[in-house]
Amino acid sequence: MAGWLLGLGVAAAAAGIAAGSTHIARKRLQRARADHGNRPALWNRFYAIDWGETATNNYGFSPADGDHPQRFQHQMYREMLKRLTAKRALSDDLRLLEVSCGRGGGLNALVEAAGCKIRATGLDVAASAVAFCRSSYDKPNMDFVEGSALDLPFPDANFDVVLNVEASNDYGDRPRFFREVARVLKRDGIFLYTDSFKTAQVAQMKADLAAAGFAAEFDDITANVIDACRADTPRRREVVRRHAPLPIRLLLGKSLDNYTAMEGSTKFDAFVSGKRTYLMTAATRA
Repeated sequence: MAGWLLGLGVAAAAAGIAAGSTHIARKRLQRARADHGNRPALWNRFYAIDWGETATNNYGFSPADGDHPQRFQHQMYREMLKRLTAKRALSDDLRLLEVSCGRGGGLNALVEAAGCKIRATGLDVAASAVAFCRSSYDKPNMDFVEGSALDLPFPDANFDVVLNVEASNDYGDRPRFFREVARVLKRDGIFLYTDSFKTAQVAQMKADLAAAGFAAEFDDITANVIDACRADTPRRREVVRRHAPLPIRLLLGKSLDNYTAMEGSTKFDAFVSGKRTYLMTAATRA
């Protein structure tokens, strides 16, 4: 999700309120949104917020197994795992990288669902997210690295699987990201990829993925995402109320509903109307 917006609001709102002007804060917010160079710092502020037990940040997939508060978000990762196991058997030496792992809850859910010793690495541009993950997941088969999605700090042909969940819209250069994924994947590697797109831009995204050397068949899971957003709206509203700093709530107001795709928000309505599409794939090297 566009979580950078909330992280940005922390700095912008604080600065604007300190200056006695929410108008100034909004102007700073608009300028920073247009500059992708600001986003690592904004993500770092976002993940430095105490989000309590919330460790997974995506719109979610329904129906979802279990009764965990973040079951819809975890189910998104389990759906990715299903697509992986349909293409290859899991093994102790399978190396998986998640790009933009955030607070690591989704990657942890995938590893647990796999039931084997997948060697999983989570990468995030935010030092605060990496620090949280390292302190929260004490598992010998999981490690976490700080780095950029557009310049992955790994050698060529290093991973069997690369995973990216609802993050690529924030990178500013999706074709470059796809090329980096192709570089760090082994020749027979699999790219597990899911995100939402303006429906009119889907064809360009697919062309960019093909240009990077991938063959992909996409599943349209928009209806599953809509159902998850609708069912999960009360929990999301409570998380924002309890954990988002007051300056953010004062500055952004209903924008927070849109950020989390709560039922009735602009983002939610875009999914319902067909203006926005949510796709998932297990892409292979062409």
